[in-house]
Amino acid sequence: MLDESSILARIVAVQREHQLDEAREWLKRLSDYIETNAKLRHFNANIEIEPFFRDLLNRLFGWSLRDSNLLKNQPSFDLDDEQNRISVQVTSDTSPKKIRDTLRNFLRADRFRYNRLIFVYPCESKPKSKIDLRNQLSGFEFELDRDRFDLGDLLRRIQTLSIDAQMDVLNFLRKELGSLGKALRMGADQNVEAMITILGHMMESGQPSPRPELSPDGARKLRRFQEHAEYLKRQFTLHVGCYQTVEAARKAVGLDAVRSLRCAAWLKERSLAALDEQSGDAKRAFDQLVALLLGQVHRSGNDCDESVVRYFLADELARCNVFPNPDEGADELSCV
Repeated sequence: MLDESSILARIVAVQREHQLDEAREWLKRLSDYIETNAKLRHFNANIEIEPFFRDLLNRLFGWSLRDSNLLKNQPSFDLDDEQNRISVQVTSDTSPKKIRDTLRNFLRADRFRYNRLIFVYPCESKPKSKIDLRNQLSGFEFELDRDRFDLGDLLRRIQTLSIDAQMDVLNFLRKELGSLGKALRMGADQNVEAMITILGHMMESGQPSPRPELSPDGARKLRRFQEHAEYLKRQFTLHVGCYQTVEAARKAVGLDAVRSLRCAAWLKERSLAALDEQSGDAKRAFDQLVALLLGQVHRSGNDCDESVVRYFLADELARCNVFPNPDEGADELSCV
């Protein structure tokens, strides 16, 4: 049996996995676009590559990079952070000649202003290089593995971030790279559309109660349905992989306070009615709700994986919107 902390840890792990998968997809789109276009500096009418990497690297490493070419053209780097003594060359040219030429210009004019020169390549994987730079560097610290970033390196950095920092980076990628193709729908367009249909129906039909449940209590709820507690928890743990699909739909419809209350009201009313119709059998009432929502989707002309609906209802059960607890005092019995 999974306790609440184990369930939470699993949710976080799944969320991190989905966020990393989506970040990988956005960076792949960027790499594909660069590869098929001759121009680097303006790879899209609305996107400039140097400001893009400036903002991305600042998010990933906590730097304060700025555009180095605003006042004068810098032949050896495009971005710099004087406080951290870092300079960055953004280029799609991964050749040894490019490295040597850039270093030659940099060492001549800027080696005492910066401690690092970093090459950033907008490609998924940079070629390995074994060029010997010792004579050229003359003591300046530059390492081919450490100081050359491809998109794979940046993705691995994203993987190390906290979940909130990951989401910040992901929102940035969505905003900046969205014009490279249709915004991702987490690989589940049909299911997202189906969930949007479900939420839309609830928002139109639900009437918020004047006496909402003020203190949702999942543990109390499981005690109320002790006979089917394991079944109800499994609906969450077995289908937690549908988390991102459900969250994408919630985001798409814009669940503000009023809309959330309407959805909650619909779920509370229908779930209590199902519970009455099934003589208090929570398992059969839950399955009845699943069938009800799938029917709503099918009537709209769409289809949906049943697992998505089961996860959605299990998540709402945890929020005490499905089978809401009676008022305190009505019984001694609180959500998952």
